[in-house]
Amino acid sequence: MRVLARINTFLIHIKKQSNIDIFQNILVVSNTGLGDTILSTPSIISLRKSFPDIKITFMVNKKYFPLFENFEFADDFISYSSGFFNQLKIILNLKRRKIDTIFLFHSNGPEDVFFSVLSGAINIFKMTDNHNHDFKNIFLNQANNISQHDIEKKLDLIRPYNPKYISTEMKISEYFYNKTGFISKQDGYKYIGLQLGAQDEYKMWPYQNFISLVNLLNLKHKKLRFVVIGNTKLEKKIAKKLEDGVSKKKSILNFCGNSTISQLPIILNDLDLLLTNDTGTMHLSIALTNQTISLFGPTNPIEFGPYQDSNKHLVINGANSDFVRNRGKDFKTKNKMNNITIEMVSQAIEVCLEK
Repeated sequence: MRVLARINTFLIHIKKQSNIDIFQNILVVSNTGLGDTILSTPSIISLRKSFPDIKITFMVNKKYFPLFENFEFADDFISYSSGFFNQLKIILNLKRRKIDTIFLFHSNGPEDVFFSVLSGAINIFKMTDNHNHDFKNIFLNQANNISQHDIEKKLDLIRPYNPKYISTEMKISEYFYNKTGFISKQDGYKYIGLQLGAQDEYKMWPYQNFISLVNLLNLKHKKLRFVVIGNTKLEKKIAKKLEDGVSKKKSILNFCGNSTISQLPIILNDLDLLLTNDTGTMHLSIALTNQTISLFGPTNPIEFGPYQDSNKHLVINGANSDFVRNRGKDFKTKNKMNNITIEMVSQAIEVCLEK
């Protein structure tokens, strides 16, 4: 903490004086997870449409950059990678661009503070819920832990500039919309995507429940296909267990670990429905305007759930808001995902299939 305090003092002294009237060369940053980046896009769209003459550079994680290449609401891009030497490259890159204002919509500290201050930017905003943030004196905004949707929290960062247009719609590059054909589909079949994993295990509905659900639905319907997606080691392991556990093996199409980030939107577009935990894949499917059922337990759907096209998205919440807001020591073990029953999910799927 003492080291951070000293660094904080140093950065405060070298940071240029803020001037909100200078607003021409903008950096928007969302360089962490897929979901967080997609949740940042409404703010970027709002900036672009409200201020058509400013230059917007979008810093995005290298892993997810293919989804935002040629994103029509930004003028230029920086593909982000962590590491000391990459940080130096970023600082030099930003200095060369003469960035005056930075919006840290979602980024990891303290690296984000370092490259923001050392870039020479005069106006720095960061979305954070932490009022005790070590670098809070560097930001023009205050911490925000109000119970509101994450999209609104990000929009709050740009509201000091009185944007004329506010969008709450998430988007990726236009190239991926309505692009289909990854799955060789059979006539008369319905295709249900299964996102078994999540960034944190405590957000995951037990895989045994997915197995029971698939078996139940296959008894009710003769023409269903279940498309398993994901890419982590854990997701691959669970996908194999699901394949082994279901009775009707031919109903499973396992693409887990067998597709790229650029192919994921195409797979989602091929689906009739996605059943998903709270993940980046969920936000991606929503951004693509595809139908979803999302399962929430330890995270609050009011803050992180669907925020557009409400008629297309069902949410099943295993926890009440009090549990979500008050995370005790048993938070990760008693995460309420088990409160979501197979019958609840099955009924929700039947409703969606009828649509």
